[in-house]
Amino acid sequence: MSNFETIILGVVTGIITTVILFLLNKLITLWLVPLYQEWRYQGADVAGTWVADLNDQIDTTVKTKYSLNIIQKAHTLSGTLHFEFKSEQKNFATDFYVTGEYWEGYFTMTFKSIDRRRFSRASMVMKLVDGGGAMVGHFSFRNVVEDSVNTVALALVRS
Repeated sequence: MSNFETIILGVVTGIITTVILFLLNKLITLWLVPLYQEWRYQGADVAGTWVADLNDQIDTTVKTKYSLNIIQKAHTLSGTLHFEFKSEQKNFATDFYVTGEYWEGYFTMTFKSIDRRRFSRASMVMKLVDGGGAMVGHFSFRNVVEDSVNTVALALVRS
């Protein structure tokens, strides 16, 4: 075998080894570790649907509804949120993708609108209460009408 063939063989072998190591890394970090975490997880089961149906205390014509569907894999949360707002001036509904974590009784979730034509973002920090039957905390969102960030106190219950 000539020097040129040896160099080419070494380069090809190095590239193949790099690809194999990269794929093994992805297999371990994206599949094996989450599978192990889910198997070992001994915390609360917070998966399911959580709802709130609220009336404004000042303006009784204003109504908001929240329906949060959580999918849980150990500490990692994902799912969807359906938000409805009704008043005499405005009626709309928005759906969000949900990502977040549940850790030691607290939820930290980020929301991104599913419909990218009506872009909206929000976040929620909640605490599990009532023996796992409810969560209380705050919902912060981008108010597109006033171009500001609004925060509302919120309590969701399991449905």
